[in-house]
Amino acid sequence: MTRPRFTSLSQAVEAYYEDLRQFIRRRTGSSSLAEDVVQETWIRANATSTALPDNPRAYLYRMAGNLAVDHVRRHQVWERVQRCAEGEPGDGTAAQEAELVGQAPDPLESVISQQELLALNAAVRELPDRCREVFLLYRGHGLTMREIAVQLSISSKTVEKHIARAMLHCRTRLREVGRGL
Repeated sequence: MTRPRFTSLSQAVEAYYEDLRQFIRRRTGSSSLAEDVVQETWIRANATSTALPDNPRAYLYRMAGNLAVDHVRRHQVWERVQRCAEGEPGDGTAAQEAELVGQAPDPLESVISQQELLALNAAVRELPDRCREVFLLYRGHGLTMREIAVQLSISSKTVEKHIARAMLHCRTRLREVGRGL
């Protein structure tokens, strides 16, 4: 059996999309998380300047698996911080994390963050109406791609395309203000 030829890593994600989605769904038990992780895998693959690896499929499985682990860890940290904020006793780790979250950044970081936020807000305003709506539901309100598709009566694939377009546009605008993404 010959391996498919790809000119980019994002093409490989598109070719293995369903396999990657099933792989992540089996690992996490969540179809919506699997869709989100594979979409993020495509976005990162599309934005990377890394040379195409010898085995793109294995590379993408590793990338998607790592993104899934990162997502699950962030979710667990968030839950611990929320429990700590609600006064529930914990193992001490959540209190340390909550303390870290509450620390003020240095003034230079604050100015840079404000510039990035202004650039990001402008980038979001520049998006076409439907694309902006999808992006804000996804990133701003935390809806899954499937939930957005149902709410807006559009296909999941259309939601994915809008999110990818918005992410790429926002990345471009952030690069323009000096953020190395």
